Amino acid sequence: MITFKRFLTRSNLEWASIFIGFAIIWMVSGLFVDEPSPQALIEKKDAMVRVIDQKAENFSKQIVVKGFTKADKKVFVKSETSGKIIDLPIAQGSFVKKDEIICSLFIAERQSNFDKALLDFNSAKKLFEEELYSSKQLQNAKSNYERAKLELDYASIKAPFDGVVDKIDLDVGDFLSRGSTCATVLDLDPMMITGDISEDELLTVSKNSDVYVTTNDGQEYKGEITFISSSADEMMHTFDIEVSIPNPLRRIKDGQTAKVIVSAIPEPAHIVPLSILRLDEEGDIGVRIVNKDNLVEFYKVKILQDTEKGVWISGLPFNSRIITVGQDYVNNNEKVDIAIDYRLNKDENIN
Repeated sequence: MITFKRFLTRSNLEWASIFIGFAIIWMVSGLFVDEPSPQALIEKKDAMVRVIDQKAENFSKQIVVKGFTKADKKVFVKSETSGKIIDLPIAQGSFVKKDEIICSLFIAERQSNFDKALLDFNSAKKLFEEELYSSKQLQNAKSNYERAKLELDYASIKAPFDGVVDKIDLDVGDFLSRGSTCATVLDLDPMMITGDISEDELLTVSKNSDVYVTTNDGQEYKGEITFISSSADEMMHTFDIEVSIPNPLRRIKDGQTAKVIVSAIPEPAHIVPLSILRLDEEGDIGVRIVNKDNLVEFYKVKILQDTEKGVWISGLPFNSRIITVGQDYVNNNEKVDIAIDYRLNKDENIN
């Protein structure tokens, strides 16, 4: 009780001394307290991208050419003499063998001329052997005989090869002049398909390229390139190409439309999703990959062909780690972390 009273009766000076003492003790005690160290700076992590590891494969671009069928041979069979048509033994549209008669001309006068020339020639040979004819007289008799024989042969207009009599614009009784057409004969086996390819495609095909032809009725045939032009069309700057396909049953007709698919010369290529292609600052199309040092690189590429599986491109290293996700958030020569993109299995569509 006495102590409390004393506490209440202390002077202001005493109270000030007490507070100053506490303040000094608090300030001194702060020297021995460890202040927490500032939080360490957060270390920046490398960007993460998804990639696929892929080796180049030999890929043959499929070049599609629109073409037209053309008979291997198309001949307008013309008459070597003049005369009245007395027979047309082969019907229009029929198959004909080589040397079969297509048009027969009136031969009465020709036959008598031939018979007389043959008799004269035989007599001349006998007289020459008996030394009663000179060699000149024998030669004249032989020339008359050969001329008469030709005139007789010309009266029978024959097929120049096995083929189809495509067209006859004559009837029995018509007069056929020398040099006029008796019939049109086509050789349809093999059948030829003609088309044209561009300058770039010209560099990727050869006569050894695999070729398939689909006609407008849906039939497919294995073909063979028989001709590639060495001169470009002046207007279109394209090059003619000719493909041969077997047609033993002659089902393919002259002048049909056809689609020709030529396999280009194989070259190393990669198949990637179309969506990962990007443009660089110069506007060149390309792909970002991760090199062995985990640095990003941009490679210009050439699109070979877009397919259901993906787009085939050339221009990447043989073994490439191709960025499939995150390519828009990294720059060239930037170090990155990677994760394998298992979604893009080789047996799945990657577009």
